[in-house]
Amino acid sequence: MRKAALLILILAAIIGGVYYATRPQSKQIVLTGIVTTDEVIVSPEMRGRLQQLLVKEGDTVASGQLLAVIQPAEQLADVQFYASSDQQHAAEVAQAQADLEFAQLTLQRDEALAKTKAISEKEFDQARTSFNAATARVEAMNKQNEAANAQKDKAEVQLGYTKITAPLSGIVDTRAALQGEVVNIGQPIVTLIDQDDLWVRADVEETYIDRIRIGQTLPVKLPSGAVLDGTVFYRGVDADFATQRDVSRTKRDIRTFEIRLRCDNRDRRLAVGMTAYVTLPLEAP
Repeated sequence: MRKAALLILILAAIIGGVYYATRPQSKQIVLTGIVTTDEVIVSPEMRGRLQQLLVKEGDTVASGQLLAVIQPAEQLADVQFYASSDQQHAAEVAQAQADLEFAQLTLQRDEALAKTKAISEKEFDQARTSFNAATARVEAMNKQNEAANAQKDKAEVQLGYTKITAPLSGIVDTRAALQGEVVNIGQPIVTLIDQDDLWVRADVEETYIDRIRIGQTLPVKLPSGAVLDGTVFYRGVDADFATQRDVSRTKRDIRTFEIRLRCDNRDRRLAVGMTAYVTLPLEAP
């Protein structure tokens, strides 16, 4: 009986080995990926109270659309002040220009009279001094005008900062602030994602990464069962973390490379965070 049992075990081992050696090998592997994208954080360029927040999560927005308004009272006052000052300064510049023209005419007349000794040297010197003073005043007024215009432009820019607009067309993913809150420069108000710029991210063991090429098309299966064509547009150039750590120190660690595939999302099937399964054929490339 012992010999019969041993014979059966040996025979079973032989059959198992033959089956393992001859069984058909899988011609593909399935990578588990996730749909992701770059989020655009919309934040203010100035500090102030959020007077209006015009969007909520899930809203679709267009590039340039008004998203929020920071209370603009101070900025409006500055713009009105500089606008009023600009009018006053324009009148002063006009008067200084008129004074210069009069001083120039006086100098030209007195210069002719001085040549014929019709006026004294002192009177001619006074006319020349008045002309130089009028010229200097006009130059100073012009410089003041440039400075005032710069301040006015700055006030208008600051007023523009009170209106926060969408930098791109997309969908509001998160709302990080509430109407009435005081927000600071760079503080997130909302985040936007471009639904036409989603991609599937997956990690590929280094054993198979040489089979993947930029521009290659691979099947991408969604949880619903729908299958889309995914085009590889990114393949990591550096290895990422190890998926299989060698604790015995007799083998090397198996590391991974990140790949990204872009699918047509005009029908909006893809959503950020969705699981996606990428099929990678194992035939020789």
